[in-house]
Amino acid sequence: MIKEKSMHRNLLAFTLAAMLLPGVVRANDCPTAATAKKGFMLLQADIQSEFRQHQGPIVKILNRFGGPAQAVFAYRGLIELSRMDAEAPQAIYALSDLKDVFPLKKGARHTVSFVPLKPDEPADGQWTYEFAVTGQESFTLEDCKYKVWKVRQTTKKGDTMVDDWSALYSPDLQATLAKIYEEGTADEYTVRYERIRPLQR
Repeated sequence: MIKEKSMHRNLLAFTLAAMLLPGVVRANDCPTAATAKKGFMLLQADIQSEFRQHQGPIVKILNRFGGPAQAVFAYRGLIELSRMDAEAPQAIYALSDLKDVFPLKKGARHTVSFVPLKPDEPADGQWTYEFAVTGQESFTLEDCKYKVWKVRQTTKKGDTMVDDWSALYSPDLQATLAKIYEEGTADEYTVRYERIRPLQR
């Protein structure tokens, strides 16, 4: 009987230790549409990003790469409005109503006109973001699964393409969980988060 109690205590201690390991996420710890507003963290390799509701539809994302933190403010976590860091701070002023982009629907296309607010960028020419919602799929972060929209975002200055990539965007989390570059080519590659953690307040 004493031996059985000892084995039970050892098993309980092992289980508790496993639950506390950094790499372990239980399904009931997965942030949801209801709890994501309290904040959560996405991680990959040496990068960690904290997501918090800032005000209204604005999400504040604090990125840490091992140096000074970088603050990003994004409309519903998808459309980047400003990026604040020591190297290349930048921001935009949207000329289009960003509310028209949401809710996302398969096949939807939107064009957002904007003015770049950068010290070294003259405010000339017509800048646009073109959004194309190309599909929906499931995305896994450890034991957590989320439905994500694939949203192709093309940045143009006039008719010249400046940037082009696809976001795998979770409407529940209001966060881009992965980015696909060179999509549809032999050089296609994906940069994605690997882990998720709820933030403790």
